[in-house]
Amino acid sequence: MENNPSLVETFRKKRNDYAVSQNKLATAVGITREHLNRIENGKTLVSQSLREKLDKELDVFNPDSLLEMLFDYVRIRFPTDDVVMVVQQILKINIEYMVHEDYAYYSYQDNYHFGDIMVLHSVNLSKGTLLELKGKGCRQFENFLLAQHRSWYDFFEDCVKAKGFIK
Repeated sequence: MENNPSLVETFRKKRNDYAVSQNKLATAVGITREHLNRIENGKTLVSQSLREKLDKELDVFNPDSLLEMLFDYVRIRFPTDDVVMVVQQILKINIEYMVHEDYAYYSYQDNYHFGDIMVLHSVNLSKGTLLELKGKGCRQFENFLLAQHRSWYDFFEDCVKAKGFIK
């Protein structure tokens, strides 16, 4: 903002458009509100590093930035005993990659897992098929979603279409 009035005005306008107070931005950058005021009024020269820090911190407050969510626990029960459908059509993982074990918890009969991605199976339709992703399982499944060019939103949309009960 090296005493360039148009650059200073653009910065001030952007801060006001984002509805960020001088105090809030100054605190985020680690300077006083008074110092930021002098910068915006063109009374103080700004180093390149401080200018970059101001721009970076201001961009954090951009209301048009995409919201990012992180899932750490997902539990979905499907009203079906067709575990192959859940694995291949919902998770979109080849069932042959899953390890099958003849025991499970929560009174399910057996389970299929790939790392920490767990699919529990019951022939009792009131229990159905349960997909459970805990911390690491969510991170592992995110890699599958990335490879499949899908998002969590796409995945949950597929779950709802399959009448899954999401917790």
